[in-house]
Amino acid sequence: MIQEKHATLVDEKKRAIIKQLRLIDDAFFAVCFDNDPALTEWMLKIILDRDDLTVTDVKTQYSIKGLGGHSAVLDALARDRDGKVYNIEVQKPNEGAIPRRARFYGSLIDSEFFKKGQAHEELCEIYVIFITENDILKGNLPIYHIDRVIRENGSLFDDGAHMIYVNASYTDITPLGELMHDFMCSNPKEMFYANLTKKTQYYKEDKGEHTMCQLLEDYIQERTETYKVEIAEAEAKTAEAEAKTAEVEAKAEAEKNQIALRLVASGFTMEKSAEITGLPVETVRKLAQA
Repeated sequence: MIQEKHATLVDEKKRAIIKQLRLIDDAFFAVCFDNDPALTEWMLKIILDRDDLTVTDVKTQYSIKGLGGHSAVLDALARDRDGKVYNIEVQKPNEGAIPRRARFYGSLIDSEFFKKGQAHEELCEIYVIFITENDILKGNLPIYHIDRVIRENGSLFDDGAHMIYVNASYTDITPLGELMHDFMCSNPKEMFYANLTKKTQYYKEDKGEHTMCQLLEDYIQERTETYKVEIAEAEAKTAEAEAKTAEVEAKAEAEKNQIALRLVASGFTMEKSAEITGLPVETVRKLAQA
């Protein structure tokens, strides 16, 4: 009886969490868009203001192992029939969408899809798209398109890499503004778009609720393990840095000892040798007597 009551309480807590989830939350975004090319295509057409793309496949929580040891799990990775690659990231904290992270994700995608033997001209066109809860670029714009340009004449440097920041806090009455409203909305019934209402209702209120409960549990467990690995890596790097610092300090100390001995041998007093090297007089005396 106690176990049943505990299980009921756990399920109620999960349901309460699920009820508050929004598409701007990466866990819920991942569930709703995973393996759904049609929904992803529809979203990208609004963000890119295009109607000429066809998404062939999409995978959320897409893991890429970096060559230098830095890996990443992308919120969503989609491809279209022309071979273009789209990385969609939803970010609540500002620090999760800094420009250099977008650059890093772009480089990871290049390494993932640029195969041995391919010519550089065959590098796929990529879009790294951050949907952010706040206006982190602070331009009070609904969307920011970032492409490389030649400073001297302002011409586009067309390397096939595009970064886009979508400001989810900008919810005007436009297709993009209404999409962002729905991304920030926890109640499916208050959404503008019927396809998002249907998908989110399925996982919040209908048959998918049980699936969402299990996925939420798996997601929390996966993130916990990821954080453990990241903490272990950080601790290892800290230990390595501390060891190198200790090594440098020991070498510097040995060099000061040698300088002090040479000063004493050259006729300097122990007090003067200590003053020059910064060593205690007693240390210089012990060195000289050794």
